[in-house]
Amino acid sequence: MNRRAVVALACLAMTFAPGFAATGSEAGRLPLAYRTTDGAYPWTGRLFAVGWQGSAPALPPALWEAGERLDRQPVASRRIFTSSAPTGAAPPHAIPLQWDAIDAAFRDTDSVDTLKRLDRSHLEWLRGDRTQAGLRPRDTRLGNAAGARARVVAPPAWAPGKPGHTGFRLRYGLRPNMAWLGTNDGLLHGFDAATGEERAAYLPGVLLPYAAAMPAAGAPLVPAPCPRPEAQDVTVRGEWRTVLLCGVPGSAGAGNPAAAFALDVSDPDGPMPFTLLWELAATDTLPLSARGPVRAAGVPGQDGLRWYAVMTLAATTNDKSMAARSGLALLPLDKPAGAAWAGQHAIRTLPLPERGCQGNPATGNLVAVSVLSDMTGAARTVYATDDAGQLWRFPLADAPPSGSAAAASCLHRIKGPTQPLTEEPPVLLGATTAPVVVYGAGNELAAIPDRSAPHGTSLVPVMTQASDGGHILRAQPVSADSAGWHLTLPNPGEQVVQIQAVFPGYLLFVTRTPDGAQRAYLVLAGTGDSVAQASNGERLHVATGHLLPPGASVFVTATELPATPAQPGLASRQAHELSLWAVDGNAATRLSHTLASRRTGRLRWREIVGPAREDLP
Repeated sequence: MNRRAVVALACLAMTFAPGFAATGSEAGRLPLAYRTTDGAYPWTGRLFAVGWQGSAPALPPALWEAGERLDRQPVASRRIFTSSAPTGAAPPHAIPLQWDAIDAAFRDTDSVDTLKRLDRSHLEWLRGDRTQAGLRPRDTRLGNAAGARARVVAPPAWAPGKPGHTGFRLRYGLRPNMAWLGTNDGLLHGFDAATGEERAAYLPGVLLPYAAAMPAAGAPLVPAPCPRPEAQDVTVRGEWRTVLLCGVPGSAGAGNPAAAFALDVSDPDGPMPFTLLWELAATDTLPLSARGPVRAAGVPGQDGLRWYAVMTLAATTNDKSMAARSGLALLPLDKPAGAAWAGQHAIRTLPLPERGCQGNPATGNLVAVSVLSDMTGAARTVYATDDAGQLWRFPLADAPPSGSAAAASCLHRIKGPTQPLTEEPPVLLGATTAPVVVYGAGNELAAIPDRSAPHGTSLVPVMTQASDGGHILRAQPVSADSAGWHLTLPNPGEQVVQIQAVFPGYLLFVTRTPDGAQRAYLVLAGTGDSVAQASNGERLHVATGHLLPPGASVFVTATELPATPAQPGLASRQAHELSLWAVDGNAATRLSHTLASRRTGRLRWREIVGPAREDLP
């Protein structure tokens, strides 16, 4: 690839590669995106690296396919680990997923019951052995990743305003890009993003007995661990580290509880590709629901920022004197391996208030969260959606301790049917006066400014007009109290399944109808208009929301165009060429194309001095 590109995630089966400039020796070799497909069996799948040069009317063969690489790798050479403390009752310790190692770690411990439930041949099946008779057949060793997304963890980037981060960035600036993907055999794989080679894999301890039963024909499949991996540089006991945060969905079919775990993935070239920080399963007193991605939040304190993993709690009625309420759990990332979740390492919980936006009891469950942070990394606010179509605001910097009154407030409620098809977190956009939160529920999409009096404003309706196989989206004239915008999707039964900010200034969302058809929309983030800009600067409303081929994935490429050098004391402009692509098999179709530009200062430091904005997930 001769041109620098940044690729944005656009659908359930696609993830993006970060900017190439930070990859050192890997510059120019990273794929544009990573696409998952089903295998020949419900428990097998494929992970393709997508990339090309130029306009790409047709794709070349995939740069690599992870299942094929795994099938060529000797079983004995795979570095697969599990946890010796699946219940969280003892200090966690990553051990090889091998019978002898597990037998030595579990025998004469509280985990001896787990050991009795394991079968040696099943463990070998999980490691990739396909010679055991009577177990599930496989066309590839890679498990199915339906509903999961890959996450590319790049080397640490420049982070001004974060003391001590420079040394961490210089130390690990040339580490390999890693693509992490969870599959329904219970494994979280870490692939070299440039080559497709598996560097390591982790089977969460909470899933070990359930995954070990899965190789038997007819046994229930386990959920993919970490369906939405989250990675961030944080400080752990005073030292900068890159952590990967994961939720494990609970499964009624397999019987496993929901859980969460945190891995230190700072040094994939080290003796251990990752370090297990902790793993914790849901209990009656801590009903983790693990819905949506697990986020990292740096909470200001007397000694600076203290980092937490933020995840959702299910509504329960353990306390009979209270109505069931969902909420958030803040799990400290600096808890030592042998310490209990108590005292200074106690888990903070933030329940929803008793009433929602319309004064009704807040009995819904939170679906997914996003964290708004400033340039120092300090978390200011958590925004969360629930399955009643409500958007909640938690002022995290001023969050009360567990057990006191909730600090959350309801910002907005979408009125139509809202049962979510996917657990999609809200997208946070920077703005000059207030952050804008974009979220979807049911057949509606809303962009809500977080102002001090949100209920005193109205949303600008975005109207739709059928055109050229899609729809033109056009925002209506604003009134004096208008802020944000609202869109009712134009096709019967259409629901939002993916929302993604596209730099600079655009928003991509993917929808699905009950018949399984998917559509992709690219609009201006600030207004909801479907607008394309020509090379002469003219802006025209164009059709978007085109029907995708069955099974196709979509993503956006954003290529920076040459610009005149910045002049001292003068503002300049930065322009990007945006293209929306649909990939189906070995064919790539460009659905839309536009130019996006933004004004910058003479040093192009708008990202530093401008409003806080969440990194692209």
